[in-house]
Amino acid sequence: MKQGNLAGRSVVVLGGTSALGRAMVERLARHGAYVTFQGRDEAVAAGIADACRGLQGRVLFRPANLMDYEEVRGVFLEAEAAFGKVDVSVCSGGSLEPGPMLFKDMSVADMIACTESRLIPRLNGLKAASEVMIPRGYGKVILITTDAGRTPTPTETIIGATGAFLIHLTRAAGSELARNGIRVNAVALSLTAGTSAYERLTGPEAEKVPAKAKVFRKIRDRAVFGLAHPEDIAAYVHYLASPESDRVSGSTLSINGGVSFPGY
Repeated sequence: MKQGNLAGRSVVVLGGTSALGRAMVERLARHGAYVTFQGRDEAVAAGIADACRGLQGRVLFRPANLMDYEEVRGVFLEAEAAFGKVDVSVCSGGSLEPGPMLFKDMSVADMIACTESRLIPRLNGLKAASEVMIPRGYGKVILITTDAGRTPTPTETIIGATGAFLIHLTRAAGSELARNGIRVNAVALSLTAGTSAYERLTGPEAEKVPAKAKVFRKIRDRAVFGLAHPEDIAAYVHYLASPESDRVSGSTLSINGGVSFPGY
C-alpha cells in the first residue's frame, strides 16, 4: 500500500468549513478518506463538496453546533451510519470568541466565554469520538490547539491557559484511552497565514487595539521560516490520520514557522 494512503478510512473533521478545515478535508479526501465534515455555513460546505468531486475519497457534510454535545455526537453517528465506522477524528473549529485581549481588560464574563469557546468544542469532540471508537478497539483523535499553551503570549493569558489544558488532556486521555486502542495527539498552532484569524489579527481592524496589533506583528516577524499555512497543518494531520502514525500517541507538535521553540 502506498505510504499515506487513507483509502477506506472514515474521518470526521470538526470545524471543516474554516480555511484550515477546508485544507484538511480536501487533502484527506484526495488521499482516499471518507470524510464527514462539520460546520455552520452550508454555502461554504457546498463549495468544499464541489472541490472534492472526482477525488479518490468521498465527503459528507453535517451541520452542527460544537458547543452542543448531542449535535456533535450526531456528526459521528452520521459518519458511522454512512461509512460503517469512524477511524479518525480531527477536533478543530469553534467561535474562538472573545479573541485575544490583555488580561487586565477582560471582564469575568470574557474570561468564562473565552475558556468555554476553546475547551467545550474539543471536549465534546473527544468524548463523541471515543464513544464510537471504543467498541471497535481502534481510533485516532487529533486535537487542534494553540502554541500559546506552550509559550506565554501577551493578550493570550486565558487562551494560553486553555491551550495548556488541551495539551495535558492529550497526554492524559492518550494514556487512559490507550487500553481501548485509541491514540490522542495534538497540533499546536501559532498565527497561521491564509485564515480569517490572520486577517483579523494583522489587518486594519487590529490597529484599533494597538497592544494586540503589536503582539501579532511581532509573531509574524519572528516566523524565521515563514508563517505556516493551512496546507502545512493539513499535511501533518494527514500523517496522524494514516497507519504510519499508529504508534504515536500523547504527542503535541508545534507548527509555527519558528516563532518559538517550546520546551515540552
